[in-house]
Amino acid sequence: MQRLTALLLVTATLATAVSAQRGGRGRGGAARAPELDHFTFDQGVFETDLQQGGEARYFVLLPKGHDDEANKDKTYPWILWLPGFGGPMDFLHRGGADLLDHLRGKDEIPELALVVFASRRSVYMNGERAGRTEDLLTGALLEHLQQKYRLSDKREQRAIMGMSAGGFGALKIALRHPDLFAAVGAHSAAILPADPKDLAGFMEDRVQRMLGSGIDEELGNPIDPKKWAAHMPMAIAAAKKPAELQGLQIYLGAGTEDHYDFFEPNRQLAAALTANGHEFVFQAVENGGHAWSSPEIVESVAVSLRFAGEALAGKDAVKATKARLAEAAGQKKDGDEKGGEDK
Repeated sequence: MQRLTALLLVTATLATAVSAQRGGRGRGGAARAPELDHFTFDQGVFETDLQQGGEARYFVLLPKGHDDEANKDKTYPWILWLPGFGGPMDFLHRGGADLLDHLRGKDEIPELALVVFASRRSVYMNGERAGRTEDLLTGALLEHLQQKYRLSDKREQRAIMGMSAGGFGALKIALRHPDLFAAVGAHSAAILPADPKDLAGFMEDRVQRMLGSGIDEELGNPIDPKKWAAHMPMAIAAAKKPAELQGLQIYLGAGTEDHYDFFEPNRQLAAALTANGHEFVFQAVENGGHAWSSPEIVESVAVSLRFAGEALAGKDAVKATKARLAEAAGQKKDGDEKGGEDK
């Protein structure tokens, strides 16, 4: 029982955000297209033995003009978005797609595509119930999308982003495979401790109600601390030097009022990145809750989309984003002080 509990605990900790993200529609079937001015919508499925059921699904927002004959030799930079347990519809219909469209309309991001992976409540590891998801996302899915659409196959033209469990997945995959992505953005990421011993505190009955798991292949049974550390952003950030990440540009955003208590682990991850000399952005979203249920978090997605757009355009997105956040904080402070004087 102790071994089973330990393995279940991994998925249970990542799953604590599930009740806040019920806005998805099932597991990735046909989706209602968002109404956008600057993007067209498509959805697809392809056969793969890396996923349970033998197929993988996705939704894609393509820049208008993607299918024009005049652009037949053009390739576009693109973002891979990993959803949390609420599913892929959250990005499409709870603010993400609208923000993407708005930013493109204002020319605040370059022409790009965004692909939403239709996950099956994934924690983005190999061996989970969904299948060998990390292998899928770092191999077969990229190849399929780049062959089917006019998406760049260059590392400098790809970013990976996510929310909640998807934020964990995006960080984990980008840090483990920095040769594949130029930038990573994570919101309300389900950050776990670097040492599995620090997982103590979950009630066993709560653990048993959470998802089962088959990830002992990746983490060991009982959990092997070295295997665990190889998958945890907190441990990877402390172990890898900046040069090993090949200039990967990193954005972290977390709400100060996250009722699943993910703000403090994200703050600790930022501290680990700082201690090891990594350049990155950490946005403490004031009054922000958890994921798409929080308007403040949804607004912060615009920050990370600008960040990703700048990185894909070959710019120093970390420097530019820090400057914008500092300017916004200064304006807010001035406004608060003036408001106090008027009272």
